[in-house]
Formats: sequence, C-alpha cells, structure tokens
Amino acid sequence: MDTFLQQVMNGVVIGSTYAVVAVGFSLVFTVLRVVNFAHPDIFMLGMFAGLWSALHVSDNLIFVLVAGAVGAGLSGVVLERVVIRPLQGRDMLITLLATLGVSIILQNGMAIVAGPDPVPYPAIIPQTFIPLGPVSLTVRQLVNFVACAVLLMAASYYVRGTKYGRATRAVAELPEVAAAFGVDVSLISLVTVVLASMMAGVAGVSVGLLYGSAWAFVGLLYGLKALIILLVAGNRYFEGVVLVAIVLGVIEALITGYVSSGMRDVVTFLLLIGVLCFRPNGIFGSYKT
Repeated sequence: MDTFLQQVMNGVVIGSTYAVVAVGFSLVFTVLRVVNFAHPDIFMLGMFAGLWSALHVSDNLIFVLVAGAVGAGLSGVVLERVVIRPLQGRDMLITLLATLGVSIILQNGMAIVAGPDPVPYPAIIPQTFIPLGPVSLTVRQLVNFVACAVLLMAASYYVRGTKYGRATRAVAELPEVAAAFGVDVSLISLVTVVLASMMAGVAGVSVGLLYGSAWAFVGLLYGLKALIILLVAGNRYFEGVVLVAIVLGVIEALITGYVSSGMRDVVTFLLLIGVLCFRPNGIFGSYKT
C-alpha cells in the first residue's frame, strides 16, 4: 500500500506540471482557435531563461522563477504579434503548420546555443526527502507541486474573477458577439498568449529544478502530453483539463512503478484512442471552433 501511495503522489507531482502546460495550451486554442505547437517550446525557453538568470544574475528561487516567466512571456508576445496574429482567421491548418515551424526553429536554435544534450541546472533547492505520513517527497517535488498549484489557482481566478477573464470566456464562447459588445478581441488574444506563456515559463523553471537539467528538446514530451490532455478533456472546462492532467500523471507513475516505463506512453495513447472513439469532443465537452 505504501508503494502504491508513493507512486500516486509522484504522479500528482508530474500531473500538476502537465496541467500547467495543458491549461496554457487549452487557453490559446480556445480563445484564438489556434493549435499553438510552439507553446511547449516557450516552456523550454522559460526553463533556459531561469537557468541563465541563476548562473549570471542571482540564484534566488523567486528571482529565477520570475525570470522564467518574463522570458517566456516576452517570447509569447513576439509569437502572437509576428506569427499568430497575421494568420488569425485563416484555415487552422495554416496556423498549426506555422507554429510547428516556430517550434522546430526554437528547438534547433536552442540546441545550437546550449548544445543538443541536457544542461545541468544549478542545485538551488536541496534534494532532501520530507516524510508525509506513509509516503515521502523531496523538497524539489514539493516546490514543483506548490508552484504549479499556485499557477493553476491564479489562472482559475483570472478566468473566473477578473474583467479580462470574463472577456476571455466571452471570446471563447462567441467571439463575434463579444466583439459586437465592445470586447477588444485582439487585446484578449494577446493577453491570453502572454498569460499562457508565463505559466509555461514558471513550470519550465520548476521542472528544470526538479530534474536538475534543461534540454533544448524537452518541449517534445510536454507538448505531446498537453495535446493528449486537451483532446481527452475537451476545452470547455478549466477544471476538466486539470483533472485529466493529474489522472494522466498518476496513471503514468503507476504504470512505471508496477509494469515498465516503456509501457507508459502506450497506455497514454490507448486512453486517447478510447476517449476519442466514444467522446470525440472530449470527456467534458468542447467549444465550437
């Protein structure tokens, strides 16, 4: 039982990171009607922005997290202005291919700058185990989970409790009607991309601290998982995306612990296929696109 609970806790930590990336992915898709394949690589840029700030400016944890958010947020501004906005309103496949191209450029550009292999992350947080009843987590795992939980709660408050959040929901539901009632759809689109990018940047730094390395191609893994979570959950409910992300993390941890790590992704794709066969709009439904 202790082993089972330990794997569940490990899965919750992993799933919380998936949730942050997937929520950002979902926000951009819902508001802009764009499958932003560059989003996971903005996560990677935030990871490296935090690494650079830790090595050259300050290794204070809060400063490094903020540096990751700022670096990713600025990248989001450039992406929205230069790539997404000029193509918005065209066929979804065109924007998908454009952001995929940006993703490849970012991956290979960072590989040229930092090298194709993982780069060590400064050990800002000690690798100390903290007992929590029958299970134990490292300080790094706890920091990762807390950072992701704070991001998700902040995003939920933004969407539910702020003026811009209500405008975001209106644009997601009926963009033409929202524009007719005076909502600045272009501003909401920019704010959405920047918010999603900053969340990804903080998550990128926390993952770098958790695993002790940064890698130019780390976005491949998280991008795939975020897309699967979005398809399985649907994009109608914020909480649905978070729930599916946590469940996916727990399933992966259990499969890794009791079967083999090689079967982890097989189960993930079987889950995707099964859900799409019976619920093509996702478990919790989707907005029309």
